[in-house]
Parts: sequence; C-alpha cells; structure tokens
Amino acid sequence: MNKFEKFSRFVLVLGALVALSACSTLSKNDDPIEQISSDPLASWNRGVYKFNDGVDKVALRPVAKAYHAVVPDPAERSVGRFFSNLGEPLNIVNNLLQGKVDGALNSTYRFAVNSTIGLLGLFDVAKSYDVTESKEDFGQTLATWGVKPGPYIMLPLLGPTNLRDGFGRVVDTAAFYPINEITDNSAARTGLNALSIIDTRAGLLGTDSLLERQLDPYLFLKEAYDKNRLSVVYDGAPPEQSEDDLDF
Repeated sequence: MNKFEKFSRFVLVLGALVALSACSTLSKNDDPIEQISSDPLASWNRGVYKFNDGVDKVALRPVAKAYHAVVPDPAERSVGRFFSNLGEPLNIVNNLLQGKVDGALNSTYRFAVNSTIGLLGLFDVAKSYDVTESKEDFGQTLATWGVKPGPYIMLPLLGPTNLRDGFGRVVDTAAFYPINEITDNSAARTGLNALSIIDTRAGLLGTDSLLERQLDPYLFLKEAYDKNRLSVVYDGAPPEQSEDDLDF
C-alpha cells in the first residue's frame, strides 16, 4: 500500500471519527475525581519507577546535562520547536476529533507557517502573530468521548501514563509518527529519535531537585501526572475540586 492509499484510508476513518466527536461528554459539572487514575498495579509500578530512575541517573541525565551545557540556549530552543512542529499534524487531527475547529485551524496555520517561513519549525513565526499551540493527543480525545483514565501505569523507559492515555499514545504513533514521515533512512531516524529524547530530558532538568526532595517521589510523580492530565483534558480549566478531592 503506497502513502497515498494510506492517507486516503486515514481520511475516511478520520471523517467517521469526526462525526463521533459530537458525543462529547466532558462538562464543568463533572466530578474531577473520575479523571484521576487508580493504582492497583502500585507494586509493579514502583519497581518500574525504580528501574527507570536508575537508568536515568546512569545514562540519560548525564547525557542531557552535557547536551544542555554544550548546546547554546537559542539552539536548544530551536531544536525543541522543531520537534514540537512535527507534532502539529497530530494536533490538527485530535482537535478535529474533539470538535475543536478553531484549534484545528490554529494548528494548521502554525504547521504551514512554521514549516516554511520558520525553517521546518526551528523558529516559531506563528507565535509572533499570536497563534499559539493547540496541543491535543488521542488520550485527550478519548477523555472527551467519555473514556475514563483507568489504572495508572509506569512504563519501562517511557514513564508514567494510564490505560487510556497509553492506548492513545499507541494510536497517535501508529497514525502518524512524524520522524518516519520525514526520512526513510534508518540511521537518520535513529539520530532524530535520540535527539528528541535527549532534548526532552534536558527540558526536565529543572524538575530533578524538586523530585529528589519528596518523601515519596513515586507518589509525587503520580499525583503530578494526574493533575496535569486533568488540566489538559479540560483545556486548563478543570471542574472545581473540593478539599476532599485534593487529597488523592
């Protein structure tokens, strides 16, 4: 199957799914606790967290620190913008699936302008016109369709997620993995993937000390993940939480 046939089938599936977006069930009257993942796999998750932390301390963090020290800040920001721009097509699709036409138009404009005038996204030209990111993923789309988060899962090397968002990540990757679309060269793909991972980790260096100060870093990370997903699912304005709700 060539790329045109793949794209044609994808458009047909997308059209059908867009129709389903009318079934959105998210509401400001929702109970925010319903968006907090349970943790029945805590024993397994803590073991994986310990493994990830060990790998990070031995390998990933030192490389990220070296990258951050060697690469000038403007260049590091440009690398981050480049990879962010590659994610705009997914933002377009997931905005459409959620019925967010304005968000889809924003993402389309950003991708077109930043990929051309912005030199493949190295410069965020669209932002200078007050067109900011409308980031959406398939996990958020599923939440909009009423799918609950399910159990919390700590994935080896990939970090925290939940059943819904983990499935969403698989769908996003299968539907359009941007690095595969821009090169057929395996060495180039490997290099770009490595650079993306290192750049992402470098951007998180500032959170290391905060995590290390926690009495229970695993629990802190879970709560931070749940709160972040609650926020993005409701576009930064989740339902109000009672004091009891905050004690998750």
